[in-house]
Amino acid sequence: MAYPSARSRIRRFHAPGLPTVARIAAAFGVVLAGVPVAVAGGMPRTAEAANCPIISGYVYYDVNNNGIKDGGEPPIPGSSIELRKSNGQVAGFTYTDGSGFYSFTTDASANTPQLSVTHTATFPTAVTDWTVSKSIPRFDTTLGTLKAVELRGSATITSSIKAESLDSASSTITANVSGIITVTGPGGQSVAVAPNAQAGTFDAAAFDGNKDFAGPSGKDFGSSTASDTNTVIINDPAALIPFLGTGNLTFTGDVVATSKATGSGNVASQINTTAGGDLTVTYRYIQSTCLTDGNYTIVQTQQPAGYTDGRETRGNVTPISGSERSDSISVTIANGDSTQNNFGELRAGISGYVYWDQDNDGNKDTGEPPIPGTTILLACVDSSGANVNRSTVTNGLGYYEFTDLLAGLCELNENQPAPYLDGKDTIGTPGGSTGNDRFFNIQLPAGFFGVNNNFGEILPTNSTPPVTFTGTPSSTPPGGTQTPQPTCVPGTSGCPNTPTPPPPGTCVPGTNGCPPSGQCTPGVNQNCTPVPTQPPAGQCTPGTPGCPPSGQCTPGSSPNCTPIAGQTNPANATPGKSPSPAGNKVPSAPDSGTGFLDHATSFNTIMIGLAVFAASGWLAFLALGKRKQGDEPAE
Repeated sequence: MAYPSARSRIRRFHAPGLPTVARIAAAFGVVLAGVPVAVAGGMPRTAEAANCPIISGYVYYDVNNNGIKDGGEPPIPGSSIELRKSNGQVAGFTYTDGSGFYSFTTDASANTPQLSVTHTATFPTAVTDWTVSKSIPRFDTTLGTLKAVELRGSATITSSIKAESLDSASSTITANVSGIITVTGPGGQSVAVAPNAQAGTFDAAAFDGNKDFAGPSGKDFGSSTASDTNTVIINDPAALIPFLGTGNLTFTGDVVATSKATGSGNVASQINTTAGGDLTVTYRYIQSTCLTDGNYTIVQTQQPAGYTDGRETRGNVTPISGSERSDSISVTIANGDSTQNNFGELRAGISGYVYWDQDNDGNKDTGEPPIPGTTILLACVDSSGANVNRSTVTNGLGYYEFTDLLAGLCELNENQPAPYLDGKDTIGTPGGSTGNDRFFNIQLPAGFFGVNNNFGEILPTNSTPPVTFTGTPSSTPPGGTQTPQPTCVPGTSGCPNTPTPPPPGTCVPGTNGCPPSGQCTPGVNQNCTPVPTQPPAGQCTPGTPGCPPSGQCTPGSSPNCTPIAGQTNPANATPGKSPSPAGNKVPSAPDSGTGFLDHATSFNTIMIGLAVFAASGWLAFLALGKRKQGDEPAE
């Protein structure tokens, strides 16, 4: 094996990685052509184009989708914008800055020669490892329009190498001079140079017992040098932005030596390394030529990530018809500027309703009442990998929505509103899967607004629906304002959509559990209208006409007294006629076998009959006694 070489620890002292276009632009506040020197109405001009006409505008998130850039609507930085002349030539290319702003003042297609200016920084030779920073002036934008930056690095590494074979057998030792010098500038742009050369080889004998780097097992290779160069061209408009303007740029160089001695056996080495180099920065540019009067087309070359195309406007006055499918704005300049040429963008959203589904068909029919105040939960994993969890409540229209969403996989869950029972839920756009009070596997595309993801509810039998609308809606569905239904109490005059319950012991054919005949048995068939509970025989409901406060009554004397089975009820007889068994006798109710109540009723009836019988016997006994007393002769 080889002993560790003289490779020093690796160190890096680089500028942060390449920032996003948004961060670069926001930090420097510039467009491609240069740095701002004046601001008029929020529209910066570059130094070399201070007297040129300007074509400018914004890219923004059109929150309300009205095609107008309203105050407070968020900017979209880093959007790529191209300016084309009437003949199709590209006159300019740039990115929106941190405020979503872009501008063009000069014609980059002008047939002017490319010029250059060069600056050089030297990193003096020193013992490795080292980290050194140097300054280079930024490109002077008054010279013209920067087209490219050329970074050329050169490096030289010198190493003195001694080696000794420690192996018990003969071996060949190879010495190499190498290393890497990396120079990093603004925006993380860097150039790396890696010199590498062989210092020599040595056929070493078996270790002679002296680690003196001499004799038959050792060698002093002396001082050896390796040199190399490398060039990096930067021409992306976003990457050029940090090089523009006044002042200096900082370039940081760091070097790591990797010179070493290796062999087939055990090798000891002694290595000393120095390194140095140069950095040459060349700015390649063309002289500025102002935009001339004429017709131009502004093109958004790439849709911002997470957004879909909205509407564009000229002058931020009236949206351009059909512009949501074009991503371009045609403009004309004639002795003046063309500003506020704005690109509106949309983000994704999803919405729906919660409502009383009166016919329980799963469709939100016209007039079916909304259910306000219902909590809806949203859970998504968006295109950035972030977990999104939100909640909202339905407004007075029963409407809910979630906006400002990235594309992703989503689901919706409803908290069941009281006093309603779960009805049929109907998924809308963009589609997905349904469960109990749940829509899931919703693949939400970028910028897509899903609608009509509706939760239908039903009411228990004979329950009174709550008031269906209160207050002012917090939001309105897309497509304009909807007029809320007036507040009313179901069952009152003029209150719509109040169903009339069927008579006792019947149900509406076609409803869940109702036989086709409509005749049903309460407790057996669902949706069967219950039969009102009657008081036991010989009793009535206190408070009804003719019923005493005790509830105890005599059939025939109290109009609401429950008749005794098998007895004639004189109260039902026709005046002037004798009661007939067919019309006035109350039939005995058969045992339905439905529960304790039936048996209890029969028991009560029997007990009342026995009581009446006993009372009648006692009265007869008393009368007989009196009669006998009256018949006895006087003594």
